[in-house]
Amino acid sequence: MNKSPHHFEISATEYTASLCALAVVFISVHLGLYFYNYRVEELPWLLLQLFDLDEENNLPTWFSSFVLLNVAFFVFVASKAPDLKKPGHWRFIALGFFILAIDEVAGLHETFNSSIEINWAIPGAILVLFLTAAYVPFLLSLRGRLAALFILAGALYISGALVTELLSEDMDSDSWDYALAVALEEGLEMFGALLFLFVNLREMASDGKIDVDAAVL
Repeated sequence: MNKSPHHFEISATEYTASLCALAVVFISVHLGLYFYNYRVEELPWLLLQLFDLDEENNLPTWFSSFVLLNVAFFVFVASKAPDLKKPGHWRFIALGFFILAIDEVAGLHETFNSSIEINWAIPGAILVLFLTAAYVPFLLSLRGRLAALFILAGALYISGALVTELLSEDMDSDSWDYALAVALEEGLEMFGALLFLFVNLREMASDGKIDVDAAVL
């Protein structure tokens, strides 16, 4: 079959490792800047905002959104496999990550949080429990190791998005402790999404590399 002009090939391990390295850089810069700001000397506001993991529309936020879009894209591509079980479940996962990617830059959950009296993480946790229960048959249809890795990736992401959010709710947002909590929260989210991405890429890989052709889209 002729190659599509949009055909490309990537190494699952090298690509994910590169994204992990960038995640470590962003987390380290956030911690380094805030440690210096609180323990040594106050830094310019603009510099802090540019790398603050808790802010919107800056470099870490766009990176997180890019990672989530990667997951959405490759899960959608994987859902096109002809022998795949429960393709609708895979496409719903892709849609979920696409919405998370939009939320990362648009701050949808912050807007929702400002319109309710309780922390958004509480209804978010209820939704997660509902979706987890609905996806039990899907997880049982996967190989044991694959299902375990999916659960681990989901647990990492949810513990950052919801659990750490609740634990840091009463912290002073202008403190070193809060900066640490934010780094933990965003770090868990990033590495949870990256683990999910890596697992999916390895499932798609042939000899460690992914072939993506426009024809599968």
